Amino acid sequence: MKQAFNWPKISIIVLTLNEEQYLTKCLQSVRRQKYPQKKIEIIVVDNGSTDDSVRIAKSFGAKVTVNKKGDVYGNWAIALHKATGDFTYMVDQDIELRGNKFFQKMLKPLIENKNIMASFTRKYPRKDQPSITRFISYHPAQCDPLYEFLTPSVEDSFISKNKGYIMCKFTLGKVPPFGRQFYRIDFLKKTQSWKQVRVFDHDLVIKSIKKGYDLFAYVPSAGLFHHHARNLKHLLNKRIRNLKMHYFPENETTEYRWLDVHNKKDVAKMILWIVYVNLIFPAFVRGVARALKHKDLVLLMEPIVALATTDVILFNFVVDKTGRSILTSSVRSLLGWNAVKKSKGAFGL
Repeated sequence: MKQAFNWPKISIIVLTLNEEQYLTKCLQSVRRQKYPQKKIEIIVVDNGSTDDSVRIAKSFGAKVTVNKKGDVYGNWAIALHKATGDFTYMVDQDIELRGNKFFQKMLKPLIENKNIMASFTRKYPRKDQPSITRFISYHPAQCDPLYEFLTPSVEDSFISKNKGYIMCKFTLGKVPPFGRQFYRIDFLKKTQSWKQVRVFDHDLVIKSIKKGYDLFAYVPSAGLFHHHARNLKHLLNKRIRNLKMHYFPENETTEYRWLDVHNKKDVAKMILWIVYVNLIFPAFVRGVARALKHKDLVLLMEPIVALATTDVILFNFVVDKTGRSILTSSVRSLLGWNAVKKSKGAFGL
């Protein structure tokens, strides 16, 4: 009789704050997996929910820590250091795992190739999602048109195709926007990230590459459903929130850059994008082409979403002191005024 495979222990990290309706679906998707449930450790760090999130998390067997004074990056670090599994995966409270063999699919490349740092998957659209979430979910990393334009394509990192996954090699400056990774913990402990008290998901990738762990596995068949936004206004509010909570206060500390304000080519690319979205028609044509390809009329939202997200972000850069400093650096770089003191700048959500 064939002996059953001894699956490794995995630690699933969830950060929570007042999203009990989504959290239930998230944890249900974890518990319905055809994976030995005794090998699944759920770690929840709650930021002071006033709804039923903590009770719900405990009802699914999660190990819960409440840290009301923390922020998302500090809570990520707290959860990460509580993980006792061989592998760990961070999910948002409004994410559902797709199918019931998610963990087996994500672990396959990590088990087959001991040199792979982590595996990652894509987001998928679903008919019951709000139109704006369905729209951005046609991009594998759920990027809206602006960030799709600014960031490297995952296909650029492909080095070999294997059964069930694609091997990728990430290089500094060309990291695709997939911060959510299924990490090998013993490798993660050897990076600078493990020593930090605040963790940013994209910086985990950067610090892994710097340590020499540059092999990753793309597993599109696994998949996630991320209930990201209820409508366009909600998406725009999230973009503004991320600017104020992350990109302006953290722009001197994070290493991940979607736009290098000291690079003339990147600045020129951003200007080209602004012209493109304000012409409207080119984005409309792209939207029509995508709608025909995917047979979903929601993709006709392309010019509206592209223009709205771009203009809202630009406006908030203009009205914020740090944002204006970053824009000034961009102009100086474009004009070749490099004698001024440089400060880091990021443009991305």
